[in-house]
Amino acid sequence: MKRHSNRHQLRLITEISLTPLMDLVLVLLFVFLLAAPLLKADKDLLAASAPAPSAAPAPAASTTPAETMTLVVNNDQSVTLNGAMLARADLPLSLKQLAQRKPGIGIEVRMHRDLPVQQLVETMQLLEEAGIQKTAVTTHADEP
Repeated sequence: MKRHSNRHQLRLITEISLTPLMDLVLVLLFVFLLAAPLLKADKDLLAASAPAPSAAPAPAASTTPAETMTLVVNNDQSVTLNGAMLARADLPLSLKQLAQRKPGIGIEVRMHRDLPVQQLVETMQLLEEAGIQKTAVTTHADEP
């Protein structure tokens, strides 16, 4: 059996070669020097094509409804609007009348979590057709 000599012991390399690091720094410097004028040109192009800001910004109140109502769709597909029970067939007409009386109204749609998504889509379409723009959607379970 051969004996291993201790002449070839592993040594810890304590030196770090700076050449690859300097190569990386120079390449990044070169890339950024080339890219900076191109990015500035893109910003100038976007600024020239964007419409000028209006003198009077839209009031913040236009994004928040003046009044909110709750439309609850239960598991049995019964509908209540602010606690008043409605027939599903009467909902489009009621929503249109509500939108005409109170133009900035917001509606919170509370769907039962077991209903299919198609039911939510149909309800949101009814709201859109009635002209109600401000909506919020939440889900609920059976309430006691």
